[in-house]
Amino acid sequence: MADTHIVFAQTLIPGSAGEYSWGGAATTSFWIDPAEELIAIFMTQVLPSSAYPIRRELRTMVYAAITDSNL
Repeated sequence: MADTHIVFAQTLIPGSAGEYSWGGAATTSFWIDPAEELIAIFMTQVLPSSAYPIRRELRTMVYAAITDSNL
């Protein structure tokens, strides 16, 4: 099994170390951030998934709404 990690500061995508996620067809996605005790499930039907950066905007809004971070 490969060990993969993201340096969030370099990608400009909000998140925490130890988080895992999946992005599917039609822009569906989920992510789990154990550090923030956060689970997000996003179900949509936008094709192609590159048509609009809605996944990135959703993550940005969710992390911006956290007022009492566990980090």
